[in-house]
Amino acid sequence: RLSGMIFFLACYRKERVLWFWCPPCYGGVKFNVCEVVFEDDVGCGGVLRDLDGVARALFSGSTTAKDSFAAEVGAISIAFDMFTEMGWNGKSLLCIEVGSLEVSNWIENKGLRPWSLGSLFKDVEFRLSIIRNVSFSRDGNCGTNLAFALAVAGLKRQSMFKAWW
Repeated sequence: RLSGMIFFLACYRKERVLWFWCPPCYGGVKFNVCEVVFEDDVGCGGVLRDLDGVARALFSGSTTAKDSFAAEVGAISIAFDMFTEMGWNGKSLLCIEVGSLEVSNWIENKGLRPWSLGSLFKDVEFRLSIIRNVSFSRDGNCGTNLAFALAVAGLKRQSMFKAWW
């Protein structure tokens, strides 16, 4: 039994390493977005990394969203806004990695979207029409540790913090 447990822990550790961060395709950048809900507070955060894994931008703040799904869709809109504000639109492919299977499915299939989030998805669709060169992927671990930490820090922020370099 002990050897089986050690094998399980070794496999678990290997899987954690593999799920840590995967680079975007050549010529692209990846935005990991994450949301956190704690009691009545909802925060979101995100980190933009280049092909080498170097952080190029981040955001953190509280949202007026009522649940984690709305916060994650809102975080996608913030990621689009930052990508455009940085002047990277048309210069590289943008990959957005979301943590929720539901949000990932809603992005792929418009018919599955809840009507209560219609205005948020309308904003996402508008931004998609501007940027165009966007792909989505899903990471069940809420992106990277940095994206999660930014979301937690955003719980108590009064305004959205954005920075890029």
